[in-house]
Amino acid sequence: MEPATFARDPEVPAHVAPDLVYPYNVFEPNPDGGDVFEALYALKKQAPPIFWTPHNGGHWYVVDGVLARRMFEDPEHFSSQMLMLQREANPPKGQGLTPIHLDPPEHAPYRQVLLQALSRRTVVDMMAHIRRYTVDLIERIKPLGRCNFAEDVAYLLPTQVFIHLVNLPPEYMEGLEWRIAALHDVHADKALMFAEIQEHLSSFVTERIANPGDDVVSWLSRQQVNGARIGKKHLDSITALLLIAGLGTITDTYASIFRYLADHPEQCAYIKAHPEKMNGVVEELIRRFPVMLADTARLCVKEQTLGAAQIRADDIVLATPAMMNFEDQFYDDPLGVDFDRVINHNGTFSHGPHKCIGAPLARALLAILIEEWLERIPDFWVSKEEPCEPVIELNLVYPRLIFEWPVN
Repeated sequence: MEPATFARDPEVPAHVAPDLVYPYNVFEPNPDGGDVFEALYALKKQAPPIFWTPHNGGHWYVVDGVLARRMFEDPEHFSSQMLMLQREANPPKGQGLTPIHLDPPEHAPYRQVLLQALSRRTVVDMMAHIRRYTVDLIERIKPLGRCNFAEDVAYLLPTQVFIHLVNLPPEYMEGLEWRIAALHDVHADKALMFAEIQEHLSSFVTERIANPGDDVVSWLSRQQVNGARIGKKHLDSITALLLIAGLGTITDTYASIFRYLADHPEQCAYIKAHPEKMNGVVEELIRRFPVMLADTARLCVKEQTLGAAQIRADDIVLATPAMMNFEDQFYDDPLGVDFDRVINHNGTFSHGPHKCIGAPLARALLAILIEEWLERIPDFWVSKEEPCEPVIELNLVYPRLIFEWPVN
């Protein structure tokens, strides 16, 4: 299919070829209604493989999955200084979160210590606690016959993981919830939220440095980077990142996945009948529901050609997980759900040097949630009286997701 062409917009830079202009708004992926993921897949058929859109301050958008991977693999040209749309949503240079806003080689030693902190051993050691918490959580709501899954489960479970990881006193959670939610709001001052979250947790980090315990922040405070202990500024930043990553994208991902399961009882029955396939189930569901829409951007810092596009320094380029996960070159029937599918590169966890450190933990947590939920509430559905639709923010978000089930 030939891509549509548009007259040159006065906001389009001179270095952008006219046939690469496509006025797409990432915050309106389905303006005619319908399923957002289907609209993202349709975009791959409608738009050039990489195009410039004048919306949201003007930026490049990568549709082709191969080009997306190439961009993520190239931090020399495409920096993580700016991850979000719009440009002003990002922290000023040097004030971002460690290590996600850093580029190689600076980010590598911080990433390495975080990989050790969230190692397989750490994940395995946490699983018994997380399973107990998950079972208790489900058992509390089961007699009610209904819940707001987004708030009562998808949010509370990763919250508990973060609290357990860092041994965070309950009083510190006050004032954090609304700031985490605001980070996904298109209109919020996200740079300010980053700073306020770090400030809110700063005294907690100071206390852990002075009186270390058996938790991740205490362990990190004793680690060295480039021959010196990790500084307070970086510890504040890493702690905030652990919170934001856990309470944001994981919550949104689990909500979309369970919405699908609620609408497909035959898949729930299949999962329950084939527990040996759980690894494939988790990987496929995470691939199929990539909720990140506008927070996987990069800033071009050195002119580079990507596909047909000549990208200049200071251009913003956005490539979303959906454009990798729904790529026909990688997967047959990308919108289908196939629990036997072989997935070699799950774009939901990004690609390249900034691939998600917490991916093993997210997978393990989802596997436990699916197992324990279907064991106790195998038949559930979205409330007909309170229909729930997602909203478009930086992620695809369900503010409310009301499930109902029979009570014996």
